[in-house]
Amino acid sequence: MIKKTLFLFVVLAAFLATNMAAVLPEKAIDFTDVAENHDWAETAIDYLLSEGVITGMEDGSFAPDAEVTKEQFAKMMALALDIEPSEDAVQTYRDVSPERWSFPYIEATKEYFPLEEELAVNEYAPAKAFLRQEVAATIINGMGLNKDVNAFNKKVLEELFTDSNQVTPAVKTQIIIAVERGILRGADGVLRPNDPVTRAEAAVFIYRMMMIRQGKGEIAFVTNTPIVAESQVSLERAKEWAKEHGAHQRFIDIADIYWKYGEITGIRPEVLYAQAAKETGYGKYGGRVLPEQNNWAGIKTATANGDETYDHECFETPDDGVRAHFNHMSAYLGLEPVGEPHGRYFTASRTAWAGTVKTVEELGNKWAPEHTYGYSMVVRYILPMIG
Repeated sequence: MIKKTLFLFVVLAAFLATNMAAVLPEKAIDFTDVAENHDWAETAIDYLLSEGVITGMEDGSFAPDAEVTKEQFAKMMALALDIEPSEDAVQTYRDVSPERWSFPYIEATKEYFPLEEELAVNEYAPAKAFLRQEVAATIINGMGLNKDVNAFNKKVLEELFTDSNQVTPAVKTQIIIAVERGILRGADGVLRPNDPVTRAEAAVFIYRMMMIRQGKGEIAFVTNTPIVAESQVSLERAKEWAKEHGAHQRFIDIADIYWKYGEITGIRPEVLYAQAAKETGYGKYGGRVLPEQNNWAGIKTATANGDETYDHECFETPDDGVRAHFNHMSAYLGLEPVGEPHGRYFTASRTAWAGTVKTVEELGNKWAPEHTYGYSMVVRYILPMIG
């Protein structure tokens, strides 16, 4: 019996040794020059190395402080966005010949790079050091977010950074969007838009872009709005705000119930009232959810597999609908529900992020698949309500 047990143990050990390598993530490369003073970039560097987006130097180092050139960043963008360079690409720039190593990457990503006023129309300057604002603008262009509608607070640069006047006007919209999404970040009130980007910094920029596109990683915005806290808006002010935005009378009337459950749960009522405004068009509805469903937050049924009217919960009274809204948010916050919860509450309470959400901004990629879902709610609804 002992021999049989020992034999099974040896077999199991051999199996684990053989197969764990396929289960556990493998460290890409340990670079000796990515030391403690670059620990802020280590995760990004390792991830991009494993994805084949970046490589080390010929001598086995990474050179984290070396400046990134425009052509180097073009290659990084092409690889990060899975853009396959065309073999039939025609030369666009007189200073980038088809024989240059970067030619296919430059041609594949040229639409994303901002135009530079000091260059001729048919010049690229491939070996030029790439600047922080140029990197940020290129990423936002590559993500397709460069439209004015994607900038939530047009004054955010002036509000946060003393050197905002150094941002090139032609890319200001992209820089606002990059800052609001946490792709481009400043420190101590300074943005440094014209500083060259190092290899370590470029890795972090690209990593943030890839995480956002995948709906993963850290949610970082310029606001940090707690959901559980003392209310900063009175009931009277909330109703006044609703009227200012042409709200339906049903939405104005429902404010009383939001403030009632805010008192019961400790959840800020203005946060959920703002969310109801976002989800229902200030009580006018007009989408898949109908007013008679008393569903103020677009809550789906437990068995929903689409976005039709019947995929959304129906509540008997407006009060039941508001209570369900608070209960649904409670699943995200880790709070106990009030009364008997609806079916979708149990689905939400079993998610990986159940009980972990603390801020409105963190609702992005959780309550809704949009990265900016929570942040847009803060800027466009909550802050104006606070006044």
